Amino acid sequence: MLQYIKIIRAFIGILGLVCLTNVAWGQQLDKASVFGKVSSSSGETLAGVSVVLKDARIGSTTEADGRFEITGITPGSYTLYISFLGFEAQEKAIALKPSQNLEVNFKLRDKAFEVKGVEIVGKSATRQVNEQPYAVTAISTRELQNSTSDAKEVLNRMSGVRVMEEGGLGSNLSFTLNGFSGDQVKFFLDGIPMDNFGSSLQMSDLPVNTIDRIEVYKGVVPVWLGTDALGGAVNIITNRKANFLDASYAIGSFNTHRLSLNGAYTNPNSGYTFRGNVNYNYSDNNYKVWVPIREGNNVADTADVERFHDRYRSGTVKLETGWVNKKYADNLLFGVIASGNDKQVQTGATMSSVYGGITRYSQSVVPTLRYSKDNLFIDGLNTSLYTAYNITKSEVIDTLRGVTYNWLGEATYTPGSNNGELSRTFTTLNDEDFNSQFNAGYTFTPKHSLAFNYALSYFRREAFDTENPDKIENQFPTSLNKQVLGLAYKFDPSEKWSATLFSKAYFLHARTSKMYDFALETQRVEALEAIKQNFGYGLASSYFILPELQVKASYEHTYRMPWATEIFGDGLFVKPNPDLGPEQSDNFNAGAAYGFKLGQDHQFNLESSFIYREAKDLIYQVVRVASPETYYDNLSETRTLGVEGSMKYLWREALRLGGSFTFQDITDQADVVYNESYTNTGYQRNYQKGYRLPNIPYMFGNANAGLIFKNVLARESVWNINYHFNFVEQYFLSWAELGSRDSKKVIPRQSSHNLELAGSFQQGKYNIALECRNLTDALLYDKYYLQKPGRAFYLKLRYVL
Repeated sequence: MLQYIKIIRAFIGILGLVCLTNVAWGQQLDKASVFGKVSSSSGETLAGVSVVLKDARIGSTTEADGRFEITGITPGSYTLYISFLGFEAQEKAIALKPSQNLEVNFKLRDKAFEVKGVEIVGKSATRQVNEQPYAVTAISTRELQNSTSDAKEVLNRMSGVRVMEEGGLGSNLSFTLNGFSGDQVKFFLDGIPMDNFGSSLQMSDLPVNTIDRIEVYKGVVPVWLGTDALGGAVNIITNRKANFLDASYAIGSFNTHRLSLNGAYTNPNSGYTFRGNVNYNYSDNNYKVWVPIREGNNVADTADVERFHDRYRSGTVKLETGWVNKKYADNLLFGVIASGNDKQVQTGATMSSVYGGITRYSQSVVPTLRYSKDNLFIDGLNTSLYTAYNITKSEVIDTLRGVTYNWLGEATYTPGSNNGELSRTFTTLNDEDFNSQFNAGYTFTPKHSLAFNYALSYFRREAFDTENPDKIENQFPTSLNKQVLGLAYKFDPSEKWSATLFSKAYFLHARTSKMYDFALETQRVEALEAIKQNFGYGLASSYFILPELQVKASYEHTYRMPWATEIFGDGLFVKPNPDLGPEQSDNFNAGAAYGFKLGQDHQFNLESSFIYREAKDLIYQVVRVASPETYYDNLSETRTLGVEGSMKYLWREALRLGGSFTFQDITDQADVVYNESYTNTGYQRNYQKGYRLPNIPYMFGNANAGLIFKNVLARESVWNINYHFNFVEQYFLSWAELGSRDSKKVIPRQSSHNLELAGSFQQGKYNIALECRNLTDALLYDKYYLQKPGRAFYLKLRYVL
């Protein structure tokens, strides 16, 4: 881990030096330049805005990140004219001195008008995503850039979404979207699968100021993402500005430290670009938990104690360099991701056991190649290619012999015992993962287009346990080959109506081992090979009843192949299941979105959707309340019925209100289940039919409010006061029909409150934020009754250039 810290420090210096050079680069002797950013009144960047120096008759247009730059200007006085369809034009007088590099930023107000009976309204990138025919919600992080939030916090405020975590910073996360969880929902970073990024680059490791927006596809997933997701996908779009530097440092409760440095430099003449991200996270996670104190096998007391073995630290360096906006490529970027983390392990899948010596380490190196070109060879042919090769080394260490801990951190020694705290091991996992995605799209006419995707993922693992070098399972080859092909046809008969018809083919080839005839004289371990092929299809359509009222519906018959952790385990708490099969689902979504204004000052946005799922062989995580170990299995038939809705209100630029609500009824629908035992193997009646799946929230919601004050205490200052409320209804930890009424295991109803104050100065150059999470210090739980941190305070400092 120390070597990664040294690498991170070195790259901080290099990245900061390179990014700072963009201030002076491109200036000509005695010539001046003007640059800046254009955004909407809600803070979302606008691409394609016309920026003109009226007196000099030169100008530019904004890029995808809203940035513009005009160079080579003779010093003097000018008028900048900003115009964009659907927004009110603006003018600003400027005076340029010799060699001056002047920054001017604009916020345009929406303007609706009639052209031959059609209302035209300017649309931001986030709005364009939301108006796709798929059931998708995109949220901009512009107003959250100064907060101490990360990607996990932002996602947890969206309707239909629950991010369930096992503890504090760095703990395992389980993402639930409309009842689907785990690998049923796929994650992407700028359209690139995150499966191969390693455990040190996950949602909680991505601070919000590295993110431009987050897109959540609920149910049907577009072909261009190239994945076998069953229940949806999350695409995190990072800051893609051409030239910038964004540095932040946060400190908080439980000795938490978070450093983030992001920057880019692009030469406007040669197209050469260099961009990078550096993130470092550390926390002792020594928050208090209410737990039983055991003496031997008996519970002697309950107490509020600190977690004593839960430190987490991680570091990630992500670099890309290459060329943009060239004749041969819009993007040709070579990159590398280097990451590492180490984590002390306090508990397993439940809090029934506590550990004082188990640790996990992980180190990854990921070379990457990204290429894209619009209008390749012929107009209308757009292509992109992404390739990554991940080399990850992980260690799982449980080498204390004959030692058992309780929640007070007290150790009990058993003389002569060779047992570990869980299962004595020093296992090294060497994983290799090759991932490649190719996309091609061709537009025949403005109404007709085709899109093709091919995605390949190959995973191979070698395992060795120094404590058990002859372990038979480690002698067999372990590999997983997944391929997904997608084809989509898009038909836009009018500006109001859009429809997409698509199909997907899935291929899986897995090699592993399996134990046969457990506890019998014929018990043995043999190689196992599985080959699966499936075909899916679907349709998505949307229609604008009014310019601001859109209805949409989508259907998909889809499959998902099991992933490495589900089949092979994780070497510690997740046990392998070589018999795990693909899952399939019929997904239907229907919804509506309506945005309207009352006068010029009141903006409303309403969204609601209905969800229906019929899933077979659903892959779910099996947890027993008293066991720290878990595994994945197939559930024969399940059904999901759900509704969700959200509301946003904006008054001028001074007040924001919002909230969302989700209800999802996920039930077991199988008539019979297959039971394998020594005495009664075969199909039996399913006594769980009609009951909700355990350990998944069925009703939850959130609300938020924000106040904005300008020029208070300091000129060019902006102050934000934000409040967030989160509510989860009580739900069962295990199957509802098990146990008596008084002994059923439940996760209680809970609510939490977060409060944040943020200040921004000199047009966002200097920023500070103070946040209190879990203001009332409530007892909060997530999956398997694992307790989350209590009241915590965080301070964040941010500098933007």
